[in-house]
Amino acid sequence: MAAFGQDRAQEPQARSPSPSVRTRAPAPSRAAHPGGWLLISAGQAALFLAGKSISVNIILRRDDIAARMSSYLVRWLLADPRVTVHTSSEVTALEGEDSLEAVRIRNSATGAESLLRCGGLFCFIGATPAIDWLNAACAADKDGFIYTDVHIADKDLGPSWQELQRPPLPFETNIPRVFAAGDVRHGSIKGVAVGEGASAVSSVHRVIGVPGVPF
Repeated sequence: MAAFGQDRAQEPQARSPSPSVRTRAPAPSRAAHPGGWLLISAGQAALFLAGKSISVNIILRRDDIAARMSSYLVRWLLADPRVTVHTSSEVTALEGEDSLEAVRIRNSATGAESLLRCGGLFCFIGATPAIDWLNAACAADKDGFIYTDVHIADKDLGPSWQELQRPPLPFETNIPRVFAAGDVRHGSIKGVAVGEGASAVSSVHRVIGVPGVPF
């Protein structure tokens, strides 16, 4: 069973004018919240901070916040006066002396730069599945997350499935008797792999013929 999770995506380092600058928890006044691949957790984090009366800036490299976020979160974020969304933008520098005092951002569409005063910086830049050891043996989406059961395309099911005369079981990959669960799996809810792993064990039991578990 492949349950190797995911690794943080690598983000280019923003230029800092002082080696002493470091990120920390935000002061109770303002926070910058940059997101490249803006996940649901990023939107929820922004709303949480805004709920603590903190002014939040979301810096998004994409030009549309709704492209990678649930619609209900988008509605809440855009309606909250404490949240400002900067699309097509990226952080180019961190500024401050003993601690973070501001971030400099650049709009990739216009080239305009601006300085945002803030006391904290949170990066949500996505993740990559930890599947290098598989050597692309299992069918996966364009980001490398492994397809399982109903998500597997017919073209990825080889002749071995005809011999088995059954479709892939829940959490089973396109390779018979190889299962994927948790963050590494396409379509999974990231960060809660324990529940998926426990569910996948049921399919494993069916394959190995555990007494009392129907195939």
